[in-house]
Amino acid sequence: GKEHVDSYQMMLGVNVFALGTTAASLAVTGDIPIVMEFIRHNPQILRYNAIAAVSSASGQLCLFYTIQEFGPTVFTMIMTVRQMISIFVSSLAFGHQISVKAACGACLAFGVLFNQIRHKYHAHAMGESLPVTAAPSQ
Repeated sequence: GKEHVDSYQMMLGVNVFALGTTAASLAVTGDIPIVMEFIRHNPQILRYNAIAAVSSASGQLCLFYTIQEFGPTVFTMIMTVRQMISIFVSSLAFGHQISVKAACGACLAFGVLFNQIRHKYHAHAMGESLPVTAAPSQ
């Protein structure tokens, strides 16, 4: 591997690989003509695809920035809260019923995750705040 690869190079590499894999899959299955026909009949899909691509790239940049600035523990906390909010909003928006058992299970699972994250965060914070001392001389 290369040293000193920045987040933009990683994003480019992953996205080029995904594009190549998708193109190869379409070629192997013979679906390229079907996709081209769909695009011909639905040209607005190109605009939607561009919007999705810009949203995805923006999201990736935010992820890299958050991890770089605040560390993986804070990022994990953010993503856990986001997942909880997503489940709650989805149940409200689509009228899904969440049973008491499911709600208790979700609370338990997220509680365990939060406790693990909190423990790691405090352990990391305590490790940084400890004074650096010289090794005892013999």
